[in-house]
Amino acid sequence: MRLLEARPAHRWTLTELADQLHLTPGYLVRLFKTATGLPPMTYLARLRVEKAAALLLHTDQSITHIGQAVGWADQNYFARRFKAHYGLPASTYRHRFTHNTVRI
Repeated sequence: MRLLEARPAHRWTLTELADQLHLTPGYLVRLFKTATGLPPMTYLARLRVEKAAALLLHTDQSITHIGQAVGWADQNYFARRFKAHYGLPASTYRHRFTHNTVRI
């Protein structure tokens, strides 16, 4: 988890991650799923989309730049992954949640 979290934009493969940890890919998946409930690459995708959401809300960076910063250089792929996770396009997410005010 620490390797993925330290470098979410890196183009990780399961084989590379397993090699870094001196494990076989299959054994890594079993260990990772036991610890987190998710396979490593699914965990990485979730990490990326959650980091992208935070950047959308807390920076003025372009959506394209944010996609690249989290490891999805292809804007269309980033858009599909973001919408699949949050149910909204990144631009709508940013607009909806950065312009809300708390009403008492």
